[in-house]
Amino acid sequence: MRRAFLSRECQMDIVTEIITALEKEDRVALATIISTSGSTPASPLSKMLVKDGGTVAVGTVGGGCMEADVLDHARAALDSGTAALHSYPLDENHPELGLICGGSIDVLVQPLSRTHLPVFLQLKEALEDGIDCLFATLIDHTDGSSRVAALTGRGERTTEAAVEAALEQLSPLVSGLDAGLREAVRFVEERREARRVRSGDIELILEPMRACPSLVIFGGGHVSKYVSRAAAMAGFRVTVVDDRPDFSNPARFPEAVRTLAVDFSSAFDAIRFTPSTNIVIVTRGHRYDEVVLEQALGTPAGYIGMIGSGRKVALTYDHLMSRGVTVDTLKRVHAPIGVDIGAVTAEEIAISIVAELVSIRRGSSARLRLVSSTMDSFFAERA
Repeated sequence: MRRAFLSRECQMDIVTEIITALEKEDRVALATIISTSGSTPASPLSKMLVKDGGTVAVGTVGGGCMEADVLDHARAALDSGTAALHSYPLDENHPELGLICGGSIDVLVQPLSRTHLPVFLQLKEALEDGIDCLFATLIDHTDGSSRVAALTGRGERTTEAAVEAALEQLSPLVSGLDAGLREAVRFVEERREARRVRSGDIELILEPMRACPSLVIFGGGHVSKYVSRAAAMAGFRVTVVDDRPDFSNPARFPEAVRTLAVDFSSAFDAIRFTPSTNIVIVTRGHRYDEVVLEQALGTPAGYIGMIGSGRKVALTYDHLMSRGVTVDTLKRVHAPIGVDIGAVTAEEIAISIVAELVSIRRGSSARLRLVSSTMDSFFAERA
């Protein structure tokens, strides 16, 4: 049984688990931390899925006596078919909860059945395409009845059509909350936090559902094996590309969601690249790195990193510039790749690469290059 935190970082795991259960017509209850204040053992939007029978399928909302109480509420929700919000003060005045962090947590517990399957299939389709979306729950506190809807606009902002579709899914309970839903959509998209809107006994809860960041690794060698493992652990959906079938297959990369054994140049036609895509170039030779890099620069990928010494990187850049690639375009590339931790072994190099991926995702400034001064000089000389 997996008890990892299912947090705001990536919701694909929980959505997949829900779909699997609902397709088998199993009943499940979903517990979600809607909001927190102060110090708490789990982050907002952490989730726990409870199976019919009362056992945890996946996830956690922080552990301890508080989680045991949430589990009791989940069992009750499965029996009654009703949703409810539960508040937990985590301080010395409530020692029975087993946690004295000093903060507080609000947890939504809602039963799910096969009638909810279309909504989660809609969420899954969007998340698989790397599209962040929104999940709405509407609760009637008079009887605990609830409805759910997905808002899966295809742009950076949820479209008006997606809002209208959600209003239709949530009707008639949503009547009177139209403006509240639109305000909540703006808030959640800007803050990436859940939003609660209440009118009388009707309450709307809107939460972000974030797609896993995708990572495409070009090259299936020994460094790639460890990059794939570490990146998957860090929440990236990994695709591996190599032109040798023995070096790109599910047996070699069991944690990857996809492996492609094709020519490096043709792989770009088989993969969808978005601004949330990360590209790591670690092929078996600089000629292949150059082929991949030239095509990678034609994608909207948010991160492009390439392995190699400063001399090899400079040589590759010169070749590309001779074919019309500009200095400004090359400045998109993180090369030599990785945070400077003095890495030597394949495992250490992989850790340095994934550390850089995480630092980019978190907006950290700790992107130290192994030979950053060399590349600074390269660009200065060719400016």
